[in-house]
Amino acid sequence: MDDDPVLRSLGADLERDDPALAALLCGGPAPRRSHAWPLVVLVLIPALLIPALLLPARVTLGLVAVVLILSSPVLVAWLCAGSPAHPDAPA
Repeated sequence: MDDDPVLRSLGADLERDDPALAALLCGGPAPRRSHAWPLVVLVLIPALLIPALLLPARVTLGLVAVVLILSSPVLVAWLCAGSPAHPDAPA
């Protein structure tokens, strides 16, 4: 299988584009995942919940609305950047 030049060139392209996937397919070590998000959630929830409970409800809801409105373009760009390109789409 390694004698095929097309497969070797595809393997080289894969190693250049996505080394973690190439290592995983070749039987290498699996990529490490970050487990920091539970800690971030545990720190952010009280940090946001305590001021929200101290402020009047209208102020809290207004701030949440403003944050959601201002962050929506960033979230849409993040979602569009994360989606894979359609195979028939021009490059």
